[in-house]
Amino acid sequence: MAKKSGFITSAFIKICLINFISMFGQTMTNTLIPKFADSLGAAPLIVGVVTSSFSISALLIKPFSGPAIDSFNKKYVLLMANLFIAIAYYGYSMSSSVQMIIIFRLIHGFGLGFTVIACLTLVSEAVPDSLLTSGIAVFSIAAAVAQAIGPGLGLALSRQFGYRQTFQIGMSIMLIAAFAVLALDNSKKSNVPFKVSYKNIYAKEALIPAIIMFFLAAVYVNINSYLVLYAMEVNVTNIGLFYTVNAIVLLISRPIIGKFSDRFGVVKVLPMAIIFYGISMVMISYSNSIERFIVAAVISAFGYGACQPIIQSLCMKSVTRERRGSASATSYYGTDLGYMIGPLISGVMIERFGYAIMFRTIPLLLVFPLLIFYFFIDKLNAIDMKSRLDCKDISDLSITDNFE
Repeated sequence: MAKKSGFITSAFIKICLINFISMFGQTMTNTLIPKFADSLGAAPLIVGVVTSSFSISALLIKPFSGPAIDSFNKKYVLLMANLFIAIAYYGYSMSSSVQMIIIFRLIHGFGLGFTVIACLTLVSEAVPDSLLTSGIAVFSIAAAVAQAIGPGLGLALSRQFGYRQTFQIGMSIMLIAAFAVLALDNSKKSNVPFKVSYKNIYAKEALIPAIIMFFLAAVYVNINSYLVLYAMEVNVTNIGLFYTVNAIVLLISRPIIGKFSDRFGVVKVLPMAIIFYGISMVMISYSNSIERFIVAAVISAFGYGACQPIIQSLCMKSVTRERRGSASATSYYGTDLGYMIGPLISGVMIERFGYAIMFRTIPLLLVFPLLIFYFFIDKLNAIDMKSRLDCKDISDLSITDNFE
């Protein structure tokens, strides 16, 4: 019988706390970017450009960030990346035009291109492979808690103090996140030399999950880009509750879904999660009261909220531990491309048909990940089984066992 093992260690808790602080600063201000651009006179398509522009630089830096994280001390890479994001937030507070916002969005993207990869890689190193989906699901709770309180607080602060001071508060939080990294145990330089080549800028083994992630992200980004503006159009003023409810349900659903995925395999979970995700987007398109938005938020938590840790864990499981920086980067190639292209497609649709029709039709993109999933189901199942076979009686573990 395989030995039971958990993943709640000191290293795991530290990286979760740092991720929470960083995500709190970002969720508090990210929902303000579209409103800020709109207040400066940007059309819906331009709002989409502003929202997605950080993905351009995040995508451009990943051929360097993946190899760097595999080669250099992850602790100091993460410190510098958080400082870059703090600079971007200060820039937002000083912006007087859409062009200036875009410049600092690009700087934001450079920092984000390192932070997300470094955090995911550090977590994957702190968690046993057989519990990786559960570990990533619990790790992502930090983001869920930040999502629960960040957007609503950011909107409230912007009403009280204005956009510029709220961005400066966000900058202060990012500085705290940067210096909190110093509390991490020293992450030693690996034996992998730093080299940028087609072999290490991405992990081909993780390509199929990353393509699935592209379509999921292209749909999800519209919640951050256009949900607040759509709520304003239908006269729903307390839309911050959407994010709060969604995050609270994520706190409950992600550990359970992660555990279920580790126990029975992603092939039993992912397709249904994608379907729930599509239903939640359609629900948003028919919402004209906060109650309907809240129902959509609950369904979304079992949709995209379940998909993300599953796809990320598949990417990390597909390679050896020494190449997980590249695998993490590959996962975020899909996310960045989705975040870059999704708002542009939606911006065009909004200008022609309006917000409701956009939210109603954009879920059609989710047909593609379902087709990819079923076409490559054997390959995805083989990636998943590779780590689950290392712990044959993982089904005997309970959720509480992971916290011992």
